[in-house]
Amino acid sequence: MSNCCCVALHVEESGSAALTVSEGGNAALEIGGSMYAVGPPLYTGPYEFTPTQSTQVVEIDGKRAEGDITINPIPSNYGLITWNGSVLTVS
Repeated sequence: MSNCCCVALHVEESGSAALTVSEGGNAALEIGGSMYAVGPPLYTGPYEFTPTQSTQVVEIDGKRAEGDITINPIPSNYGLITWNGSVLTVS
């Protein structure tokens, strides 16, 4: 008859676990089980954007990001052309 016991162990992502066997003792350790994500899903879209004339929505609600989102400046070679019906203005 084997003297075996099972111990459930839960280790957080940043945590650790230790097994200590007293002098003269004997132990075997088997690691197994399931891994699963906990928390909101990862945002998989772009992380860098350039402004436009239209509103842009980064659909990140309820998701987690791996890094910062960067909004670039309007490029220096962009110009705004407006027409009021009689005058064309480039600014």
